[in-house]
Amino acid sequence: MRRLALMTFLLAACMAQAVAAGRDSALADPYAEPGSFVVLSYHEARDDVRDYPDPYAVDSAALVQQFAWLRGNGYTPVSIDAIISARAGGKPLPPHAVLLSFDDAYLSFYTRVYPLLREFGFPAVLAVVGRWIDAPHGAATPYGEKGTVPDADFPSWRELREMADSGLVEIASHTFDLHHGILANPQGNLQPAATARKYDAANGSYESDASWRARVGADLARNSEVIARETGRRPRVIVWPYGSYNGKLLRIARESGMPMALTLDDGPNTPDVPLTAVRRVLIEHDPSLAEFAVEVRGPRTREPVRVVQVDLDEIYSADPLRQESNLSALLDRIEVLKPTHVFLRATTGIRVDNNAAAYFPNRYLPMRGDLFNRTAWQLASRTDVKVFAVMPLAGLGVTQERIGEIYEDLARHANFDGVVFDARPDSGEALDAASLELTRRLAARMRAFRMPMAAGRVLNFDPSAQRTDRLPGAVPGIADAIGEYDYVALMIRPEAAVDAASLAALGSSLGQAGGLPDIWNKVIFMLPGESWPADRAHPATIARQMRALQLEGALNFGYQSADFLGDSAPLEALAPAMSLRVYPPRLKEKEE
Repeated sequence: MRRLALMTFLLAACMAQAVAAGRDSALADPYAEPGSFVVLSYHEARDDVRDYPDPYAVDSAALVQQFAWLRGNGYTPVSIDAIISARAGGKPLPPHAVLLSFDDAYLSFYTRVYPLLREFGFPAVLAVVGRWIDAPHGAATPYGEKGTVPDADFPSWRELREMADSGLVEIASHTFDLHHGILANPQGNLQPAATARKYDAANGSYESDASWRARVGADLARNSEVIARETGRRPRVIVWPYGSYNGKLLRIARESGMPMALTLDDGPNTPDVPLTAVRRVLIEHDPSLAEFAVEVRGPRTREPVRVVQVDLDEIYSADPLRQESNLSALLDRIEVLKPTHVFLRATTGIRVDNNAAAYFPNRYLPMRGDLFNRTAWQLASRTDVKVFAVMPLAGLGVTQERIGEIYEDLARHANFDGVVFDARPDSGEALDAASLELTRRLAARMRAFRMPMAAGRVLNFDPSAQRTDRLPGAVPGIADAIGEYDYVALMIRPEAAVDAASLAALGSSLGQAGGLPDIWNKVIFMLPGESWPADRAHPATIARQMRALQLEGALNFGYQSADFLGDSAPLEALAPAMSLRVYPPRLKEKEE
């Protein structure tokens, strides 16, 4: 009663503040398309977040403010039933519909969030990990990579049934025991158990497709059975631990009776977004009310991209200690530049046994070293970048069907965010209808093992040798590429004599191109580094070239180096142009 009274007091105190914080926000909502909805992803609610920070915990009082802000600014929390019915042609969703989701089923959901839901009349989804609830009383429960927590931190099945019976709380599956990492490569990285292929260190082999499918299928089925037995309702929704999923997992979930899946993909859920891959906004770092309002309204523009391209030939060594030293040096240099993305070449330029070779297990190419997965994981987890695998479209010496299987093998054995299709100028691979169709098929085969996965395409060109007065002359094939891919990387050839003025002219011509919507969001200018003549390779010079592009409206650019680790130039000079985290973009300014 005391807690309920406190919540009622907080609610009354917060309503006026919440409404004042954004009365017109609903009018400014760019996600107001009919039939769309936004999903908010919460974890724990606590009273002591400021004293004991947790990136995934929200302050209890702040949660009251956020709920009040939603009500005061025209947002309507909706249920799973409402969403499924609307998609099936039933009653349309209200404008500015919001789905509230809470992962991990902490006890605080029962003691803090559930009373608040009843007070507001808001429905919500609660994702339950069966093993955590089933742990014997008094036993320490393994919790992901955070060690163990006492069973008292989770509600009982009786309490979960009470909430499910209320009609406000939909119990979803968060897997029975896949919310942890498993050994996923020879170097010892632990990666999400639902998608990673278990590595057997004893015999140096990876889990087969059949073994993986049996393992995850049995887990999903077990959690559904436990939830049905204890609450009287089988889960209709799967919430993927860590947001890690793929096409094959979606199929297994549907076969287990869960046609709706919640991910951690970004963005709104417009009518074209399938219910098998619902996007969510992750509420983290206990945001202020103003920050929360921005999260709900959604970003106005896509964040600019800053790229560093790296060849694994620089990292690889037959000596494991030397290889780890090289990887550590790479992480240090990426930390200096603080890009948003790393383009990581997954094949080697060095032939093995006179054949093309790869840095990942596969069926046809020699493996120079099992290095891609290790490097991509360390880059993502240690430097907070998105890793895109750079893969060739030709020159592998195998049939197109086998190329598709090699792409599958990369997606099966590594954790990354996107693929960049790279056709070298001398490969004879043109940007034509056949090439576009090939890359569609390759991307689809990869997404069976790796989702979400963006796709990009490399276009090689020399802006000093091309016409820059109109777009097709400057970059042949770019119109088709812009329409097909998430990103188009314009690789400026190392031998090109390019200065900041010519790059600015090119940027201006691209910006004035008609008929190519979203061009600035998709084009990435990739500038050569120290492989240029010495007088033009200094990082300060490259930074000026980036700045010239930026002043013409270019959003995305990067740095491609023939010898990234060997470059002894002070990369701190590039950081102001490269990093968005330290140096936010300043568009259309004039340099002093």
